[in-house]
Amino acid sequence: GEFMTAPVLSAKPTMTERQVEDLFTRYDVRALPVVDDEGDVIGLVTYKEVAAAKQRLWNKEQKRLRREAKEAAAAAVAAKMAAPTASDGTDAQATHDKSVNQNKGEEVRKERKLGSALKGWMKQHVQIVEASMTMAEVEAVLLENDVGCIPVVADGTKQLVGMVTRTDLLRQHRYYPNLYYHNKGFSDSIEARKPIIELRKRLKKYDLDE
Repeated sequence: GEFMTAPVLSAKPTMTERQVEDLFTRYDVRALPVVDDEGDVIGLVTYKEVAAAKQRLWNKEQKRLRREAKEAAAAAVAAKMAAPTASDGTDAQATHDKSVNQNKGEEVRKERKLGSALKGWMKQHVQIVEASMTMAEVEAVLLENDVGCIPVVADGTKQLVGMVTRTDLLRQHRYYPNLYYHNKGFSDSIEARKPIIELRKRLKKYDLDE
């Protein structure tokens, strides 16, 4: 539709918390549609999901650190209580094995720090709207579902073509304060409103900051 945001940035289900947060920060957005390799909408992620996922990741990391500290303390006590090892190389082998285990543990920790895949904590079964829907229909969906944004897909598919937010709708009301939904400018499909949209774009440069 013409009043949607397009083209729109999207996230992949394999992205981690850090990667999604980087997109939010870099492009100054608060929500992103999630699409698969075919470009079909499969979910939505907002700053709330990112914050919750980061908190869970931090909690798991703290729990792991406490467990490892406890295990290390227990191992140190056991080592002191153990009898001296024979001088036949057994102690050297044990030191080598311990070093290998530490390296493996470090690799596991690095993998954990990468985070978890977005597909495990994104919003699923999200509401979508088709590009041919009128502004009144889209606004009704937003209000009915009490959401701030909705992905827009090509008619009859789940192919992402844009995003509509409450801000987009409010912007339309600002430019057309005297129009209502019985007016042709709002009741027609998005495609039919292209001439009006183009006129609005040309007039926008004359807007005064309020």
